[in-house]
Amino acid sequence: MATGAASAVLLGLAGCGGGDDDWKEPEQGQALVLLSTDSDTAAAAYDGFGDIPSGLAVGKDNQVYGMFVNLVRIGKDHKLKTLRRHINGLHGLVALPDGSLAAGVDGQIVRLNANGQQAGVLAGAEGTGREEGQPAPSSVPAKGYHFADKYPVPFAVRADGSVLITDEDVIWSLKGNTLKRLYQIPAGSYRSGTRLLPGREASGTNSVYLALQQTLGGIRAIGPDGTSRTIALPRTIAGVTGDPSALHVAWITGDGADGLYVNAYGTSASYVLHLAGGKAEVIVESHEESGEPNSACKLGHLVEAKKLPCPMPYALSYSASSGSLVMAGSASYVLRIPVK
Repeated sequence: MATGAASAVLLGLAGCGGGDDDWKEPEQGQALVLLSTDSDTAAAAYDGFGDIPSGLAVGKDNQVYGMFVNLVRIGKDHKLKTLRRHINGLHGLVALPDGSLAAGVDGQIVRLNANGQQAGVLAGAEGTGREEGQPAPSSVPAKGYHFADKYPVPFAVRADGSVLITDEDVIWSLKGNTLKRLYQIPAGSYRSGTRLLPGREASGTNSVYLALQQTLGGIRAIGPDGTSRTIALPRTIAGVTGDPSALHVAWITGDGADGLYVNAYGTSASYVLHLAGGKAEVIVESHEESGEPNSACKLGHLVEAKKLPCPMPYALSYSASSGSLVMAGSASYVLRIPVK
């Protein structure tokens, strides 16, 4: 995603796959390599956190779930476990407050238990649904509704337990047995090709953020009343070269309040930015090209987040309970980065 080269000093060696005593917890400003394909779990790691994961979530006790070919989990013991093989069309993954997960498959939002097995239907009914681009109802019973998209995608859960879902051109909020429409792409924009894409939606306390365009300056905030506005950005961001509004957006996620974290890249570097209240801060920065990681990015290593010595992973997920980001995809490692 970015060109150029840079190196970073290894901040600490925390073991290479031994017991828990070998691991050191990262502090703010550091990134911990939770998983690396240099280990003997290389194939399983790729199967769970491949090129662009179809799901990435942090559950209870900081357990990390990834979904690509298989559904996998990195547990409290730092070991990778395959929970479900050949996931057959599962899309999206969010951790629910009770320790279960939500995912989309076959026109439904389903609940998965902590071991990845289906444990019920949360919303959606099988069968022909609303035609894409046609007006969606403002509110509808969840389990009887036919989504327009064969693969509706849950992308966030709010503090009140409501699950946010993309459905082709609509953002839904699922709470209890009711789906409430939060936003629908205007018909003209939809016909012109505007789409809700995986990793381009995030939830704030009051707003939903949508990266409908390719650049940072095009991220929009959808208010509780459905109104849309472009988010405020500073003209310059300390540590970012050039116009920040021109950076390309790869992935976004909420920050547990009403801001968001953005994986964005330019011609010379890749960044994770925290955006809130019109202000912006660099959390992670990499000048490394895609390809083989620096030898510092090995299992158990701590590295400096703002001088990340390896290519930036693609997807990111924030855990409010731990105050940490997790990054995975398009890289041979998974990172955990404390931000609070």
